[in-house]
Amino acid sequence: MPLLARCWELRQNLTTYDASYVALAEKLEVLLPTADAQLSRAPGTRCEVEVLRAA
Repeated sequence: MPLLARCWELRQNLTTYDASYVALAEKLEVLLPTADAQLSRAPGTRCEVEVLRAA
């Protein structure tokens, strides 16, 4: 699926900015590191999301 189409599918749960990172991580089948705990709990993501903690 093209990245833009996947971003459109995620529009109800994520900002366009976050959806682009999620769509790319899904396409590449890689872990998505983030400092945004809310992003890690967003429904509809198909990639693993890891929340980075402050040291």
